[in-house]
Amino acid sequence: MAGTAVVTGAGGSIGRLVVDGLEQRGYAVLGLDLAGDGNRVVACDVTDERAVADAVAGVESLDVLVLCAGLSAIGAVDAHGLDVHRTVMEGTHFSAVVPLLALLPALRRGRGRVVLVGSVAGFAPVLGRPAYVAAKHAVTGLFTALRPELAVDGVGVSIVHPTFVTGGMGATGAGGAAGRTTTGEEITPQQAADAIVGAAVSGGDVVLVGRTARLAWVVSRHAPRTFARIMSRRLRAGTGGRS
Repeated sequence: MAGTAVVTGAGGSIGRLVVDGLEQRGYAVLGLDLAGDGNRVVACDVTDERAVADAVAGVESLDVLVLCAGLSAIGAVDAHGLDVHRTVMEGTHFSAVVPLLALLPALRRGRGRVVLVGSVAGFAPVLGRPAYVAAKHAVTGLFTALRPELAVDGVGVSIVHPTFVTGGMGATGAGGAAGRTTTGEEITPQQAADAIVGAAVSGGDVVLVGRTARLAWVVSRHAPRTFARIMSRRLRAGTGGRS
């Protein structure tokens, strides 16, 4: 047995594959998701402290925590009310904070590793989904700051940033722009899951998945105006002039 793992968002297209991948490597996996499957995935709202505490009460020592839950919203900043902005922050930022706090003692006992599933939106100003960008920047910044803090206790932190994944992810609220909502190539859920499992097993501070993610990492840092101009042009081309 390789160890014990907990995966949030385990009912999603990527989360299911992460559970499969970890089990294939010998981990005993507890999956958490809003919709349980009566088998490997326990029904749990991972933004609810009490629900998470109850779901993970039996986890004494933890080797891997994969934070895969997330929620997006597509449209301009004023296409949504504050309720949508708060919902996206809850579903993307606090859906990682709550399980981390609940499982931190077990992670410290197991000297385990946290793998946060980030996004290009977590480090670059992706247009067309500002609520999601805000939430992903928040959670990415938090776990980047936690890396040296948790290292003192022997807990590692990996952040995996996939580019856009085919099939997308759950979204809330009314949209704004229709049509194309991604830029560059897309990767498959399996490619994203393989990178996440790889980080869980082998470590690595930052893992960039897909050519677009790697390019965005470099260009957004060294030529931010160029990055914004290219992305805006590609989005307009796919939405009839709207980004």
